[in-house]
Amino acid sequence: MPPQARLLFLFFLLCTLPFFVVACESDSQPLGGQEDSTETQSQEDLSEYRDPGTGPFEEVAEEDLIERCGLDPEILASIDAETTYPYAIVRYGLLCHEHYPAEAVGPDEIVENYSATKTLAAAVVGLAVKMSADLDYPLSDTDRMDQWVDAITFNPDAQVAHVLAMVGHSESLAYGLREFSYDAAGTVQINRLSEVVEAVIAQDPPQFQNVETTGEFARKFLFEPLGMTHSEWGGEIFGFSWKSNLRDMARLGLVLTHDGVYDQERLLPEDWVYKMTHPAFEDANTAYGYLTWLAAKSHHKVPLYDEFIDFPLGDCQPASLWREYPHGLSESTDCEYLPTDSCEQVFDAGVFAAVGYEGQIIAGHPGLDLVLVTKNSGTGFVSTPWDLIRRALVEHDTTYPGDEDAFCEAYAAGEYAPDLILLP
Repeated sequence: MPPQARLLFLFFLLCTLPFFVVACESDSQPLGGQEDSTETQSQEDLSEYRDPGTGPFEEVAEEDLIERCGLDPEILASIDAETTYPYAIVRYGLLCHEHYPAEAVGPDEIVENYSATKTLAAAVVGLAVKMSADLDYPLSDTDRMDQWVDAITFNPDAQVAHVLAMVGHSESLAYGLREFSYDAAGTVQINRLSEVVEAVIAQDPPQFQNVETTGEFARKFLFEPLGMTHSEWGGEIFGFSWKSNLRDMARLGLVLTHDGVYDQERLLPEDWVYKMTHPAFEDANTAYGYLTWLAAKSHHKVPLYDEFIDFPLGDCQPASLWREYPHGLSESTDCEYLPTDSCEQVFDAGVFAAVGYEGQIIAGHPGLDLVLVTKNSGTGFVSTPWDLIRRALVEHDTTYPGDEDAFCEAYAAGEYAPDLILLP
């Protein structure tokens, strides 16, 4: 059996496990155009980021899909006719298309997102980092876990970043010795991050307004600003347990695709979102950021599979690569790909995703200002929603109309990102 076939079979087996997850209109500018995230909000022009705010999504009429969303309605209709699970397309902050087959979950139904919860949880930790910046004990991803919680059962030297990247259990945290191991239920290490957030809250600054638990913190400071009115999460389990409808998943995808900006305000730190959506430790896994899955070309791992994979799991999506190396705690001097795979990119527009058991997927395509969401899509990974709807978008692409081969060659190489939003 060839390697790709073996891997697809492996995915099918893994997806039978209850906690499997993969989490999986401006002119674009080259990498050098992006400013450092230390720029203050007052200096940022956030007008390019469009979203529904706390109100309902603006739904685009079918006759306006080409003009407002760049999507072909006839192709979407043909996709719907063959698709047995719900999905949604959000582009330019607009709800461009939804599909709810008969007997599937409906638009208002709140159901389990399984390990897509992990990406939500990483955003909550980033919010705690931001809100604790002026406290006596601010939180940082370079803090040791034992500064915040007791009785560490994994590597006692693990920092918050190691746990977010699922390498905190490694026998050694030195470069080249870190080992990625997927903490499916969260019980090995990542659920302890809830205690970290609650230790930050326990400092009881006025801005926390009687909030005591991670779940209360998420509801007040993330769900409410994002208009996530159809979400439930207790906060103590980071591995799974977030329940929502399709549109609330899309709102989380939007704030991450938009660099942490929502409703014309900076909700999450830009550098935190960058760390979520770019590899944390390339020596351990090139396809994992902070509790978030990434498109990668080689030297990457998937849940519950110990071997490195040296081919991309999707042939039409840009890999997520850092602007420069080394970065953060990584120490990697390049992207850690095979010599045959380039570490170069013109546009920093890598694809990221949260994906839960049975195909609960939020996929972000910053280069296209695009968020794709699926419910119960089965054995899906980062590229699943994109593979589903791509031809409807390429049909009306301004540079490669109807030429999927040419579009994919440029887009996957990181050379084409027509809708990438960059701060001035």
